[in-house]
Amino acid sequence: AQAAVAPAFVPNAFLRIAADDSITVLLAHAEMGQSIWTTLPMLIAEELDADWSKIRVEHGPADKAYTSPVFGMQGTGGSTTTWSEFDRYRQAGATARAMLLQAAAAKLNVPVTELRTENGAVVSGTQRLRYGELADAAGKLAPPDPATLTLRDPKDWKLIGKATKRLDTPEKITGKAKFGMDILFDGLLTAVELRSPVFGGKVKSFDATAARAVAGVRDVVQIPSGVAVVADHFWAAKLGRDALQVIWEAGEGAKLDSVALRQQFSQLATEDGPTAARAGDVIAALSKATKTVDAEYAVPYLAHAAMEPLNCTVKIADGECDIWCGTQFPTLDQNSTA
Repeated sequence: AQAAVAPAFVPNAFLRIAADDSITVLLAHAEMGQSIWTTLPMLIAEELDADWSKIRVEHGPADKAYTSPVFGMQGTGGSTTTWSEFDRYRQAGATARAMLLQAAAAKLNVPVTELRTENGAVVSGTQRLRYGELADAAGKLAPPDPATLTLRDPKDWKLIGKATKRLDTPEKITGKAKFGMDILFDGLLTAVELRSPVFGGKVKSFDATAARAVAGVRDVVQIPSGVAVVADHFWAAKLGRDALQVIWEAGEGAKLDSVALRQQFSQLATEDGPTAARAGDVIAALSKATKTVDAEYAVPYLAHAAMEPLNCTVKIADGECDIWCGTQFPTLDQNSTA
């Protein structure tokens, strides 16, 4: 296998440029289908004047550098990523571009003002220096003061606002994309949990005799939210879970059902709620309408329809705990684990 090209230029936490001209953008947020795997790189590439074909993408690690400007922790949600990162990611690209220009000016012995960038290279007359050629020298420079940088005028945008093919589509179609369930290493065990059929239910008692008899099952453990079956692989864990005999203490959750919830919500909808914002006079405007439409919509009580089953892999060794999982808030996961 060909050795990976070492990054020669890491101007900030959001991108790195290697000697082979590849530009890797690191995401501060989770790609959950909302297309930030493409949108955030577009912001950096716009200001960097990058060759779009050289862009690579990775999720950033759990690190304070990727703290959300909205949540005050590393997290994704509420349709906040693009607008909250719009300036930060463009600033990251502009910073890298300024440092590459400075490195090129020193190499060519010309003022920075005589240089321009174009599609992943610094240009001076007939001379053209690729970003990869300048990466090592640029990496030795101090980043410029953000106040000295001027971001591109929207009228000069080449990527932002333009239709762009998603960067994550090819790997998802070919099965190369890595998800939480793809993590495998020697000695890995799988645990599957049996939860209460009602909210807030707790285990009153359980019989694990049949579950322990399943080939591959290592242990059966009661945990706060139910009973977990630990096995050598998923199928053994599932069969062991199916063989469990559990008596549940339902608690108050036993009184909840879909009909009761619908009645409760319908009643709440008839009551006045707090006003979050007010603009204009809605009642007056509707009174002048030729036709008004009044409708009520209802959907089942369900959570996000994630295609990947909820999963988490943990490895504890040498005083450290590594976690692999599909998550919206890595900071909360770190705190919960600690």
